Amino acid sequence: MDPLEPHIRELFSALEHAGEPAEGDGARWLRGEAGLEATGTRVRFALRTGDARLLEVRYRAYGCPHTLATCEWLARILEGRRLDALALGNPIDWAQQLGVPAAKLGRLLVIEDALLAALHPS
Repeated sequence: MDPLEPHIRELFSALEHAGEPAEGDGARWLRGEAGLEATGTRVRFALRTGDARLLEVRYRAYGCPHTLATCEWLARILEGRRLDALALGNPIDWAQQLGVPAAKLGRLLVIEDALLAALHPS
């Protein structure tokens, strides 16, 4: 029996947005990260912006398949959206949509912290 929901398995099998962004193209990148590998979850987002849109979303993540799949899912739905109309939802919404177990909610909170740190740099 597969412990992962089919949608999580599909996302985890195709981490198309994982990795570092290409640098040197003069693009504006917003960056944010949260978590610690020592506690089991660390996430870093890099968001390329232009024309008031998220043109590209990249991430680096250390964590369980649910963590990586959620990062990939967010990258897919956010890429191309206007910055003033992102409608991120929250980790509880994400868990319900993806079938992430309640025990993993803390990991989704780390993802949210990293994404918000990139979107709202201080």
